[in-house]
Amino acid sequence: MSGKLKNIFVHCSATGWGEVLEFDRWHRLQRGWKAIGYHYVILNGRPFRDVDYLEVLDGQIQPGRHLDDDPIYEDGEVGAHVAGRNRDSIGICLVGRETFTEKQFLGLKYLLVDLLKRFSLKWDDVLGHYEDPNTTKTCPNIPMSALRGYLKGDLMVDRLQKCIADQVVLGHRNLAAKNEVQWYAEWLKGGA
Repeated sequence: MSGKLKNIFVHCSATGWGEVLEFDRWHRLQRGWKAIGYHYVILNGRPFRDVDYLEVLDGQIQPGRHLDDDPIYEDGEVGAHVAGRNRDSIGICLVGRETFTEKQFLGLKYLLVDLLKRFSLKWDDVLGHYEDPNTTKTCPNIPMSALRGYLKGDLMVDRLQKCIADQVVLGHRNLAAKNEVQWYAEWLKGGA
């Protein structure tokens, strides 16, 4: 069965380090999946726990679960990243928990521009994992209104990172309560 993609979900690894082969191993061994759940992983410069930051790897986009170049989303391309939504979505994982680099955001934007064009999607079709109504997670621990603002060119990366830091202080409760859009509107008005 093939279908039309509806969304691209952004995730975080909830680790300070990682890369696609390590996540593939975790997903196979710990979750019992046939392969990594994400279609793409965007590195933060720390591929392994015992490796210090490597600038050359910061923002690098690694392919994960197979996704071919045609606009048809087929069974072999279905990921494992949002329960109940895998058949109509792509999963992208940013390595990190609550802090992400400027290069990661640039890589994310570059990748999303390509995917949105390829699959005829819009910026508003890019969602955070927490925006799925059936999840209790706060993943990717980024206020998606702010991230979409950055992606559309309405917010600079330093303001995006400030917004993320302010949400961290709140313990991501606005993401968990799914009232982040309202919180973000107030955050913008406050000039934080």
